[in-house]
Amino acid sequence: MTQPKPAAGSAQEDAPAGPQAAQPLPFAPPRSSSPQAAREAAPGAGQPAQPIQFAPARTPAPGPQAAAAQPPIIVKRKRRVSRFVMLVVIPLVALALGFGWWLSSGRYVSTDNAYVGADKSLITPEVTGAIVAVHVVEGQKVKVGDPLFDIDPKPYEIALALAKGKLEAAKVEFANLQTTYRSNVDQIQMGEDAVKVRQADFDRKNALALSRAGTAADRDTSMAQLIQAKQLLELVKSQQATVKVKLGGGPDTTIDQFPDYMQANAAVDDAERNLRKTRVLAPIDGVATQVPQIELGRVAAAGQPVFAIVANTGLWVDANPKESDLTYVHVGLPARVSVDTFPGREWKGTVCSIAPGTGAQFAILPPQNATGNWVKVVQRVPLRFCFDPHEDTTGLRAGMSAYVTIDTGRTRSLAGVIEGLKQWVGGYVDTLLGARTAVIR
Repeated sequence: MTQPKPAAGSAQEDAPAGPQAAQPLPFAPPRSSSPQAAREAAPGAGQPAQPIQFAPARTPAPGPQAAAAQPPIIVKRKRRVSRFVMLVVIPLVALALGFGWWLSSGRYVSTDNAYVGADKSLITPEVTGAIVAVHVVEGQKVKVGDPLFDIDPKPYEIALALAKGKLEAAKVEFANLQTTYRSNVDQIQMGEDAVKVRQADFDRKNALALSRAGTAADRDTSMAQLIQAKQLLELVKSQQATVKVKLGGGPDTTIDQFPDYMQANAAVDDAERNLRKTRVLAPIDGVATQVPQIELGRVAAAGQPVFAIVANTGLWVDANPKESDLTYVHVGLPARVSVDTFPGREWKGTVCSIAPGTGAQFAILPPQNATGNWVKVVQRVPLRFCFDPHEDTTGLRAGMSAYVTIDTGRTRSLAGVIEGLKQWVGGYVDTLLGARTAVIR
């Protein structure tokens, strides 16, 4: 069935305001105000009832005023702006920040392959003997010359006494040699006189024998006596030469030049030195460590370390930067160092030395790159960081991990970048032209 059309909007607007009537259901038939309208609306009255078909309610079209009251639709461009910011502005800002960071990143060279270093002295006795006293404990601070431990001095006292006895014997021998030398001088003079007398006697008897005034037996006896006198003279001269050699030059030689005395005196000095070395003293200022290894009664062998002393002053830092980071690094550059034990604290200093070779060159087994398969490995060059004199290094210990930063003073600039690009482009173009010329030929 067809619903009647709603009344005109003008009639509804002119009607006075009153209580609103109940709205008909969408599927209910419209009400009529008269029986005639009801009969016209139901032409099949008196006939068998037909099933009622319901049609959905139709929404009345809005009037001209309602259509005019709707707000206009505004197209917003917020999405376009956000897309522009995400795709253009943010990448440009990131690129500018990255380029600025790159310009400022070439000045400093840093490495965490660095460790605190200090002088370490291994306490090694220079004489062999049993340890009879220990004067230090673990962790005790010592100064240069402080006693550490004592070795039994009795054997070395005996050796010193023997050396002194030999020294006195050398003095007596020197005196005897001087006396012998002076005696030999007199004997040589007497021998020479005896030879002259025997020579004159032989000449006289030989002349008598030739003139037949004397006998040949007398001449032979005189000759034998002459020969004997000459032999005695030569013997005394030989002894005198031996005495002169023993004296070390002659009667004017002092006892300090007498060889036996010099040897005995050196033996005394050596014995006295060994006796002094029985008391082991601290060679440096520092802290004693590994002291419990010392045991009373233990025989300490000469040249074998017993414990150690680590210096607590004059520290440094050994760093091992990569070889590619040393382009602008040289001795004297300012640097700073931080230690993991003291976060937030920095020490200032300078680069005081750079090793002449990489660490691999001083290894027990240096690399043999000419044999086998070769794999390139970035090498590290040791350098040393020295603290400024006014820096307080109290609390630092040898072997602590450190982080070293070196200020090379080098800065990158946009002009330098452009110049580098020009050189790179020029070299690339030259390479292409060279390759083209080679292909044409």
